[in-house]
Amino acid sequence: MARILFLSSHHGIGAAENLWLETAAHLARAGHEVRAAVCWLKWEPARVQELVSLGVPVMRIAQSWRFNRWLRPLLKGGKAETGMAQQLAGGSWKPDQVLVSQGNDHSCLPWLKALQEAGISTSVVTHGIISSDWPKDGLAERLAPVFTNAARTFWVSERNQTDFEDQIGTVLNNALVVRNPVKVNREAPFTWPASDSPLRMACVARMQTRPKGHDLLIQAFADPVWGQRDLHLSFFGDGENRHGMERLAKKLGISSRVHFKGHVNSVEDIWLDHHLIAQPSRNEGMPLSLVEALFCGRPALATDIAGHAELITEGENGFLAEAPTARHIGEALERAWNQRGQWQSMGRMAYDRIRRDVPENPIAEFAQQLLALT
Repeated sequence: MARILFLSSHHGIGAAENLWLETAAHLARAGHEVRAAVCWLKWEPARVQELVSLGVPVMRIAQSWRFNRWLRPLLKGGKAETGMAQQLAGGSWKPDQVLVSQGNDHSCLPWLKALQEAGISTSVVTHGIISSDWPKDGLAERLAPVFTNAARTFWVSERNQTDFEDQIGTVLNNALVVRNPVKVNREAPFTWPASDSPLRMACVARMQTRPKGHDLLIQAFADPVWGQRDLHLSFFGDGENRHGMERLAKKLGISSRVHFKGHVNSVEDIWLDHHLIAQPSRNEGMPLSLVEALFCGRPALATDIAGHAELITEGENGFLAEAPTARHIGEALERAWNQRGQWQSMGRMAYDRIRRDVPENPIAEFAQQLLALT
């Protein structure tokens, strides 16, 4: 049986943690020796409860190293990352493979470097890239060797991979695209809202406007032409910019047509009475809300960034805004409106295609890919 350590250097919230958490649980249930370490900005004990119940040791790595009771003894002679890597390399429990999971913040860099220097086989999964945020030369020069020397670099979209390769000026021959697990029933039949209901568009994302682009969608929807059309916009999700977006909708005079629904537990419930998903993101990896909407048989309107175009074909199962701006989103909205009579058939196409694009059991596939590295 393999020994695998999962290390999360992400922020601990959002769907990006699901891949490693569920894979760790899958491997633990299969009898492998699994451990986990989390370096989250916000500690979320409920997220690791399943691992704990399976007997997986979970180490919490505090953001402030000097106050971390786990790592304080390791700080002599180097940084926390180096101390932890040396402990793993020389301790009685040495992993066959370490998977580092990161968001879009390069937070994996010190861990990858330290683990590689300690002679431990390490892989990394990256859940997003900001294509417009190029690393400074010094950072790019440090990123290139650790990603090149990783046992495997996993990506959630091909576009993320190629954007990152451009940023570091290196082709990654160890790259592989993986899919995240979804929380919808892929066996559910295709359904469509009642024909007498008004057209409704939903944006499903945490209310963090800088990456998710809620403001761009609201600004596009504020064009006077939409005041004459029977289309409503709903936002599902909470977060740091919800009140700001409510104020923006009020300022632009469209509060009666824009609805803030907050967080809901059931994704399927959203699509009982909404016809189109809007994904106006500025940067992404492969948003689960988009994938889940496609599974529910809804066409999509999304910006042409990250992995969106890998799942959406203009005019077939959705609409692509050429850039994350209010103008380009408005143009895509106009094209969508002009083809509103085809939304149901496009939704059916989305329903069928996503079941070909996403494997039935992405967790089992990812687990096998990790085991192949041990």
